[in-house]
Amino acid sequence: MKLKGIVGRIFSIMLSAAVLMTAWVAVAPGEHAYADNTAYYVDAVNGNDSNNGTSTTTAWRTLTKVNAKTNYLPGDQILFKSGTSYTGSLKLRNSGASGNPIIVGKYGGEVKPIINGNAAYAAIELENIQYFTLQDLELTNFKAADPDDYLTGFYRRNGIWIKAFHNGPMRGITIRNMDIHDVTGMNLTGETTTTTTDGKDKGVNKNSNAGIQIDGWEWEPTQPKAYYDGLTIENNYIHDLVTIGINMAGHSSDTTYFNRNITVRNNTIMNNGADGIIIAVTNNPLIEHNVTLDVGAYAPGIKWIAGIWVWRTNQALVQFNEVGRVNAEIKNDSDSTAFDTDIQAQGDHIFQYNYSHENEGGFFMDMNQLKNGRNILRYNISQNDKRNGWHSFTINSADPTIFYNNVFYNSLGIGFQMKNSANATFINNIFYVTGSTETYAALPRFINNAFYGQPAPAQGLSNLVGNPGFVNPGTGADGMTTVDGYKLNASSPLIGAGRVVADHGVRDFWNNPIYTGLPDIGAFEHPTSTITDVVAPSAPTVVTVTGKSDTTVSLSWTSVESGVPLDADIYNAANNQVLTSVIAANTATVTGLTPGTAYSFYIKAKDRNWNASAASATVSATTKVAVTVDNAQAVRTGSWTAATGGNAYNNDYHRIAAGSGSSTVKWTPTIPTTGYYTVYYFLPDGTTSRAGNANYTVSGAGGSKAYSVDQRVKGGAWVPLGIHRFSAGTTGYVQLNDTGNGEVAADALKFVYESTFGLDDIVSVQLTTKKLQLRLAETTTYTVTGMDNLGQSLDLVADGAALTYTVDNPSIAGLSSGIITGNASGATQFHANFTFGGNTLVSNAAEVIVGPRLTVDVPTFTNTAGQTITSISANSAITASSRVINSSEKQISATLILALYSPTGLVSYTIQEAVVNKYDNKTFTTTLSTPASVSGHYLKAYMWDNTNDTAALAEEATLQ
Repeated sequence: MKLKGIVGRIFSIMLSAAVLMTAWVAVAPGEHAYADNTAYYVDAVNGNDSNNGTSTTTAWRTLTKVNAKTNYLPGDQILFKSGTSYTGSLKLRNSGASGNPIIVGKYGGEVKPIINGNAAYAAIELENIQYFTLQDLELTNFKAADPDDYLTGFYRRNGIWIKAFHNGPMRGITIRNMDIHDVTGMNLTGETTTTTTDGKDKGVNKNSNAGIQIDGWEWEPTQPKAYYDGLTIENNYIHDLVTIGINMAGHSSDTTYFNRNITVRNNTIMNNGADGIIIAVTNNPLIEHNVTLDVGAYAPGIKWIAGIWVWRTNQALVQFNEVGRVNAEIKNDSDSTAFDTDIQAQGDHIFQYNYSHENEGGFFMDMNQLKNGRNILRYNISQNDKRNGWHSFTINSADPTIFYNNVFYNSLGIGFQMKNSANATFINNIFYVTGSTETYAALPRFINNAFYGQPAPAQGLSNLVGNPGFVNPGTGADGMTTVDGYKLNASSPLIGAGRVVADHGVRDFWNNPIYTGLPDIGAFEHPTSTITDVVAPSAPTVVTVTGKSDTTVSLSWTSVESGVPLDADIYNAANNQVLTSVIAANTATVTGLTPGTAYSFYIKAKDRNWNASAASATVSATTKVAVTVDNAQAVRTGSWTAATGGNAYNNDYHRIAAGSGSSTVKWTPTIPTTGYYTVYYFLPDGTTSRAGNANYTVSGAGGSKAYSVDQRVKGGAWVPLGIHRFSAGTTGYVQLNDTGNGEVAADALKFVYESTFGLDDIVSVQLTTKKLQLRLAETTTYTVTGMDNLGQSLDLVADGAALTYTVDNPSIAGLSSGIITGNASGATQFHANFTFGGNTLVSNAAEVIVGPRLTVDVPTFTNTAGQTITSISANSAITASSRVINSSEKQISATLILALYSPTGLVSYTIQEAVVNKYDNKTFTTTLSTPASVSGHYLKAYMWDNTNDTAALAEEATLQ
């Protein structure tokens, strides 16, 4: 237990004075800024609970007296004597009013009064009240009789705990100038929930404990929504505690009831036991000018923490923050990045003008769940961020993300690496990495970036390689003012070498305006640059429509300079409005269009200084016709419950508990034209309680087909079921029932007319059996899929197409009425024959194995592109694979071994070990990286029987 004692109190006084000098001044008791207020005074030394409390000479003495009063009025103040201390929890029951908050603070000196919760839920615990201010107090919450009990038990403890339970919006809340430390809530479980040691709480984890904890709870759908509108947390010093620093949580999945007008600024969080700042379930939070240092350093057992992160937020702005030395203990249980856009986020999330350094898990991560937006990281500085998170990346980003004008500096010799994601774009960044020959990821886009040390990416456009000309790199320390070494010298080759980025803001890291002349590369825009370019590029040529849907049109064109595609704006020719823009690309998809509507487009190219070309020639396209039927228009039988949020179509859907199948939802479209339609479903975001096998049945002119849909996954988008033939009118439909292994959700269906698709477009046929292996007399079903040249597919059986079948050996397995039956031991092959318009297409051969048999393929070798290879190569990832078909009544345990040998013997090896159940099959794979020189080296792959350590299951394979 790190009790601060006299030294801590002196530091608290100094910090309080510094904060008061730099922050806006709090209202003193005697200023009477609010009308008709009463000040109540509390003095633990000289007070008396029998006093009226309304003057310093008639002060109350205890928290018990403060909590007993239940009729505080707007504008009242509850003031604790400077330098006094109290044990227990402050609990108020009354709200202030707009412009007249109830204020809790101090009087009579600069030293903050102390409240120690003494192992209560919180030193200050407030529920369902609003319009109040907490300021100028020192809070702790540990068990005085056993200060280190958190090391061996789980307890729910906070410094401040604000709760809204089925009440909202809760408004006008401010928490400022507080000193919070020695809060010993749980941090050991990470995201795993548990029951507290005292038995008081179930299903809690580290996220239930913080220096400042804000919760909004709503478990009953018919009750009011719980959320906050207007909450500011500022100028607080939160340090030396076991828990999260600041944590704002919530319950709603409907943005209508997200928290809003939330500001977290100028807080310092140091040496705590979990995350720095977490903000969740909030519309557009502002998180700025905070310092989080050594988070996760205070207590053992940390898991899944980060410096500053958000989840289920609808847009967010994170700026001017410093995050340093986020800790990690166990690599496989660690995120430990400075910043994170986490689960269920939506809209643009902007991280700008931040300083990140020495964080164990790197600079940034996301969860690949961001919807309807992108992460934007600009004008940030990352110095010596590490790669000790579970992902081993400095940047672990899979969401659509743009990184521009950042500085990434690493002199630790560990290299700099990002997740291999095609959704990431890097523009105008400086990568200064020494002591590493590692290559950058191959899928991200790199445009106009500068590279020093670590080799530049081969796919990069307009790479600049060499010394960037920093003033004094690597000299950043604790403090935002220590990073001037990342400014550019006047002679830097990166001045004027960047490119304009849309919506770039107005300043660089050091508050210099952008742009001065042509853009610079890095976080510094040189204020005296005169480099410019005013020559416009040529107009784009060869504008072509390459694809379309009911709401999109895809285009391509030609517009390049020095071999690099130019930026471009795509215009609606009808009104000359920009529909979309692209960066260094000659392709684009225009979205948000109206179904069944004719459009014309033209394109203007822009060079790196955004000199615009003349307009291209126009090109026209008509979007596909579509019919949408929402859940409100569908016919429901049974007790379906209406619900909102969760990225549902039109923000509403229906749901029902798993049942017998008697409760249904039926969507009946009014089909305008007989023909083929792609049927799509739309769902809200899934949950673990949702069905993984919801049952949809599509009934059209050709017949019916059942689909099993996993509703647990991310929703918020149209997902195709398949192509079906419908007659004009209302004879076709889609029906969903309540059978499944969890709650079933019903949202919208869409039917998109495929006017150019028909049976005469089928060019290939694929026959697939549901099972590869059958016991004697066992049966299986099959599908026959027709494919056109565009990759569109049709279930020919469900469509009622003319099909015949060929069986190589009917005595082993026969086919009748859509069912394959195993007759005798052996293997046979089936073919499907599709006839239309006098032409017949023959499918692939689908093999069926009947009766006992064990088949193990000889291992094969492939490269990272999945191509078969026949020789070993240096600096390569080589994969060996082998399929095991176990048609027997016992499971097989096997191991695929891939070993690298040199002329002197074994160098390294990798394995995959697995069990293949009876009458099942599995493809084993394992990958090994080869060294820089493979002279005399070779690879061997073996499939080994684990039940007999001397028995190989297949012939070994060698790659030389």
